[in-house]
Amino acid sequence: MLARGSSTHPLVFDRLVEAARANDIAYSVEAAPRRTSTDADVITPSRAGVPTGLVSIPNRYMHSPNEQVSLDDLDAAARLIAAFVRNLGPEPDFTRR
Repeated sequence: MLARGSSTHPLVFDRLVEAARANDIAYSVEAAPRRTSTDADVITPSRAGVPTGLVSIPNRYMHSPNEQVSLDDLDAAARLIAAFVRNLGPEPDFTRR
């Protein structure tokens, strides 16, 4: 799942979507209008702002000894992050225009 909201940068989100589409990786969008309860909440406003994206893996029984995820979802998230990083180039520009 890709989060879209106040803790994520719109250009990072757009590039994650582009990477998913270009590589036929299934994804869904999660509305995150406030806190995400992830590190993105504190990374985004650091200093002058850090462009942040949030890729989540759906799970059950979080923070328990028997947390469960789909291995297909885990693989898709890893492939998406790898595709996103491959497309960054040597000097990525996340300046809002």
